[in-house]
Amino acid sequence: MAVPAYVGRLVESHVYKAFVKSRIGGAAQPNVSAPVLGSFTFSLPSAREQERIASILSAYDDLIANNRRRIKLLEDAARLLYREWFVRLRFPSHEHAKIRDGIPEGWEKKTANDVMDVLSGGTPKTTNSAYWDGNIPFFTPKDSSEFAYVATTEKMLTEEGLRNCNSKLYPKDTVFITARGTVGKINLAQTAMAMNQSCYALAARPPINQFFLYFALVNGVEQFRSRASGAVFDAIVCDTFKLIPFILPEPRLIEMFTDFVTPMLRQVDILSIQIKRLQSARDLLLPKLMSGEIAV
Repeated sequence: MAVPAYVGRLVESHVYKAFVKSRIGGAAQPNVSAPVLGSFTFSLPSAREQERIASILSAYDDLIANNRRRIKLLEDAARLLYREWFVRLRFPSHEHAKIRDGIPEGWEKKTANDVMDVLSGGTPKTTNSAYWDGNIPFFTPKDSSEFAYVATTEKMLTEEGLRNCNSKLYPKDTVFITARGTVGKINLAQTAMAMNQSCYALAARPPINQFFLYFALVNGVEQFRSRASGAVFDAIVCDTFKLIPFILPEPRLIEMFTDFVTPMLRQVDILSIQIKRLQSARDLLLPKLMSGEIAV
């Protein structure tokens, strides 16, 4: 008898997904038939063993879910702090600030283009196998994450692929914004990454830094949407950044904000790495448990 929780873990596994992916057919709309889906063979231990295996794998999922909740709380706190200080203007000692032209004295009205370098990417030839399946993450809009850090990418470049690509290797904490496809998604690179031509890499200019830039852009994403080329937010071009208003606070406030959010983002970074490792351990463990290689 098959235990539903056991079967559920099986169909969620990378082993089953790889099986399905290898059998996907169709051109315009990739598809796979029900008979093919049901043709996957696997061992079926006793009901007690199935329950035990499902329980072990659930423990990994519970840890992953807990880390995700902690990440969300940390990021929400940092975003709320940004809005409180730089949108609602309730920053430390705001009671004594003089407002001139709608902003506190000492602040400046700029555009996004004034405070950052906008850098582009590119894709090496996809038909050259020497360029692909290396160890260099290659960020595309498909890789954008719901959390601050993007940890993994679908495609990886080789050193040769990077040399034959119009993208640089952008360092950790580079801000990526998707310009086509899923437009306006903003992430921080968790490790050094290259990037395709459907994104921009954004590097902050002093006195702002990558963390301040990230939260400023996240907060202003709706403004990005309303000011991108065309009435519909379907693309970002370099000139778009020249049209985006950017309020530049006093350097001391930028430093204070950075001191507050840096420990939060470093914790998010650690939790994101833990999630990746837990997922990897779970996916490696699953086939060994199901094959009986590891006794339960």
